[in-house]
Amino acid sequence: MIKPIYKELKPLSEKDLTEEGRIAMKAQHRAARKLRAEHKRLGMPLISWKDGKVIEIQP
Repeated sequence: MIKPIYKELKPLSEKDLTEEGRIAMKAQHRAARKLRAEHKRLGMPLISWKDGKVIEIQP
């Protein structure tokens, strides 16, 4: 298998973000919370990426 050629991205701290960036980050967190709640309510697994593999996280 060929090793991917990329540098892992590091998250920005909240203090380094602009005001618009902080608003976007909050919106993204809110959307993720809603998605997890909906999948749990419907009994559907979440599809995620971990250690280079696609995994299903059961509710």
